[in-house]
Parts: sequence; structure tokens; C-alpha cells
Amino acid sequence: MWSAIVLILVLTLVPAKGFAQNEKGERIYKQWCGQCHGYEGDGEGYTKRYTFPTPRDFTMGVYKFRTTPTGEPPTDQDIIRSIRKGNPGTTMPPWKRFSDDEVKALTEYIKEFAPDVFEFEPEVIKITPPPFSEELIKEGREIFKKAKCVECHGLEGRGDGKKGWEENFKDDWGERIYPRNYTYPWDMRNGATVEDIFRTITTGLNGTPMTSYQDSLTDKQRWALAYFIKSLQLERHLGISLILKRVEKAPETPDDPLWDTLEYLDLPMGGQVIFEPRDFTPVITNVRVRGVYTEESVVIMLEWVDKKPDRGEEGNPPDAIRIQFPEKIPGGVEKPYFFLGDERHPVNVWWWKADGTVAEYSAKGYRNLQMQDRQNIKAEAEYSYGLYRVVFKRSLATDDENDMVFETGRFIPFSVAASDGREDEDDVRCAVSAWYYMMLEPSTPVKVYVMPPVVAFLVFGLGLVLHKRLSKS
Repeated sequence: MWSAIVLILVLTLVPAKGFAQNEKGERIYKQWCGQCHGYEGDGEGYTKRYTFPTPRDFTMGVYKFRTTPTGEPPTDQDIIRSIRKGNPGTTMPPWKRFSDDEVKALTEYIKEFAPDVFEFEPEVIKITPPPFSEELIKEGREIFKKAKCVECHGLEGRGDGKKGWEENFKDDWGERIYPRNYTYPWDMRNGATVEDIFRTITTGLNGTPMTSYQDSLTDKQRWALAYFIKSLQLERHLGISLILKRVEKAPETPDDPLWDTLEYLDLPMGGQVIFEPRDFTPVITNVRVRGVYTEESVVIMLEWVDKKPDRGEEGNPPDAIRIQFPEKIPGGVEKPYFFLGDERHPVNVWWWKADGTVAEYSAKGYRNLQMQDRQNIKAEAEYSYGLYRVVFKRSLATDDENDMVFETGRFIPFSVAASDGREDEDDVRCAVSAWYYMMLEPSTPVKVYVMPPVVAFLVFGLGLVLHKRLSKS
């Protein structure tokens, strides 16, 4: 009897609105969040083995992305920002479908997994950027070296620093992590604006080796560092096609200055998850494609970030990349199967491996891959500060019926697959792209330049004749 009375008193004292919000947050969490973060908030969801990084464990109350000093919990707005914006480069999407009330309810529910952590309201750091200047970037470059950022993020900021490959480079959950590649802003999980970068430098990322520099660097120094890191970012060019211009002399090596003057196409890469062995967590997320052609040959360069080169000398497969084309340019919209073609639609594959192997294959499916008797491709490769560049060269047409003929003015389908040997990727287990198109820009015919003035002259002459006849009459 007494327990029933106590329960009634408790229910009377607790605001009904609070219960409604808690039920709402719990419902949303279990419907949309529990599959990854675990229904107990411990990160042990169904998707854990298929994601990298693994989903956040809320029970520890440790949050990477905050506007609060290191070691302190995030504010409600920090959690809301992560929900609304998601985490680029991970499986955490931006959640736009929820109303503001639903996000607030979800935030309160998430905090209940570690209630002791959120007993007090933390202090928020101030973020007021100074005006941009080249002097700040120059100062930031020096700080980047003096503060030993290069030890993790590498000299060019591609995440290839030596510390990132030590065995103990893990987070507080014991999971293997990698230093951020600053040149890919689309993969920067805490945001890529200069304000976001300053926030990360100032607060650090709790639970990771990324420490806070709030005490070791002044505000001005941290802003200089943020502006320098911002200057490293590349512009991503997405699309469905790439135009290859004609040149008199094609570049032969990856370091030819001509490459950096050409248009490029960025290919988002995803894991090959159709055939065993599948690759759910590829680390190669982008391959950049450039190309030119001459009267006799086509030259294509593939470029991607690999934070540690592997030539297959330590028991792992060598790093590799391949580009494939249909053996015949399709007349309609039908193309070969995206992964190494099919019986009806074979593909021509150019394959480079970091152990020095360069080979040309014909494929009619991933189980029907054969090296061609005639090898007509050449390749030159370069690895520098976390960046691979591989240049393929081949004649526009060969005497091999398995080779595609490059014709000007036609859309030629192509796709790319890349393997990181350090991640035990090889052949089938790799990162893949969708089909894209390249076109060899046709040479402008002489008539394009000759015909307009000829037509103008004829029109002018006819006008004079007509004028004379009208004058006589």
C-alpha cells in the first residue's frame, strides 16, 4: 500500500511534459538510431561490423565534436549539430526529417545513457575569426611544423604522418583510427570551415589522440593554424563526364606540370559489397581522373590518397588501381556490368600494382578475368607524401580485337577500382566507382572557321546585286 502511495506522489511531482518528451525521444532513438548505436546506447548495434569508424558509444559520455574545452561534455547544441549535420565520411547521415522538438527530445534521451556526465552546464569557447590574410597562412604553416601536426597528418596534410601507423594509435574504445586527411574537406567529420577547424584545434577530440591546443597555442596562433589547414583543401569536381583535350605532346610522367593545368573529374568510391570477399569499409574514398590525347595515343592519370604505401613486401597485397572500358563503345545506354563486365558485354581492364606489375586484361565477369596475350599499355607511377599518381598510356587503336578503340567525339564509359594493400584489399575486395564517361574532344574542322566569313561574303554580295537591280527599276 505504501509503495503505491509513493509511486502516485512521484508521478504527481514529475511534469507530464517531461514524460512526453522522454517517450518521444526513446521512440525516435529505437526506430532510427538503435540499429547502429545499440538499443542500450553502447554502440553495439547490428551495423558495427560493417562500419568504419564504429558507431559512438553513448554510455561513456565521451564526445569528439564539441564547443567545450577538452574533457568536458558537449552542450545540447553540439549534440543537435551532430544529429542535424551528420558526420561526413562516415555512415552517420544528416537527419533532416525530424522536427526541432523531436531533435530536442532525442538529445535528452541520448544524454540519459550517461546522466552523471551532464550534471552541469559546460563553458562554451568563443569563436570569432580574424580577417583572412596571407600572413596568417604563412604563420600557420610554421606552426603546423612546430606543433608537430606533421607527425600525424603528414607534411602535406594528407594524414600520412608516421605516428598514425603506430600500433597504439587507437581511440578510447580500442578501435583503430587514422589521422585526418585535410585535403579532402568532404571527409572532415567535425566540419571543414575555418571556424570548424579552429574549434577542433581548440577543443581537441575527446577519446582520440587528437589533443587540445587551447593551452599550448594562443588564439592568434590557433587561427593561423586553422587558416593554413583550410588552405590545403582541394576543390571536388563531381559530374558524369570528362573531356580529354588534344595536345601535340602528351605528358609521359606523373610529375609533368601539364597535369595540374587540366580539368579533372572526382569519382566517389564505395566498397565492393556484391561478391565475396566484400569490402564494407574501404579507406580510399576518392579517385581523381585527368587525361589528354594526341594523334596517336591516349594518356590517363589516376590520382588518390593512400596514407601508407604498400608494395606487397610485408605479407599484404600491393596497393593497386585499375580502370576498365567496354571492349566496344556501346551504341545505346546499355553498358557492361559495373564490376568487371559480363558474358555479353566484356570489358578491357588496365591494371597497375605497386609491386611494379602493369597488365591488360579482358574480363567477362569477376570470375572470368584473363590476361591478354598482347600487352599494349604502359604505366608510370609516383608516390609522394600520401599521394599516388599513376599514368596509363595506350595507342588510340591497336591490332588486338579485345582492345577498345578510342574515337573522338563519342562518350566512352569507364569505371575505376582501387585497393589498399595495408587494409588487405586485393582483386575483388576493393573500392569501386560507378560508370562515368570520357570524351576525346574532336579537333575543330577547318570549315568551322572558313564557312562563316564565306557565308557573310555571299550574303553581302547578293545584297549589293539586289540593291543595284532595285535602284535601276
